[in-house]
Amino acid sequence: MAAREVIGEFEARRIERMLHELFLGRLRRDERIAVSASVEADWLSMRWELADAERKRVYPVEARVDLKREKLRERQAVDLLLDLLGERFDEHLREDRDPFTGPDWEEIDFTGRRVFLRGQICAEAVEVRATALLEADALNRSRPQGPLSSSEEPVG
Repeated sequence: MAAREVIGEFEARRIERMLHELFLGRLRRDERIAVSASVEADWLSMRWELADAERKRVYPVEARVDLKREKLRERQAVDLLLDLLGERFDEHLREDRDPFTGPDWEEIDFTGRRVFLRGQICAEAVEVRATALLEADALNRSRPQGPLSSSEEPVG
């Protein structure tokens, strides 16, 4: 079963503008928060991404909740995860900007609901360049280095 978006593009842009105004003065000049949410099976997932314009520092955070287990409708789950991520990013931007979660799913209690959270700060632009360099090196190593000389002919 494929994931289905539950926040359309128009609503995502509206939320992002609201967050930009809410965090005004704490976001750096070139930083933006992108928001998306989807549902797959019984899980509603929301992703917030705080990134600078050059993507040198990207902090994607994903929160998810089991709709059936927590007895939530989709809109309730969206609101729950908006509140959770808003609270966490508010603290993150007020303080030292250390990550508030790690790359592995962390189970937390938020307003009496079991929610899962994960995220990891990365330097996406650097990772893309590094991957390109590694791929180019691998291609160069895999290419034949020219014809074999008579002394290098394989023994059969």
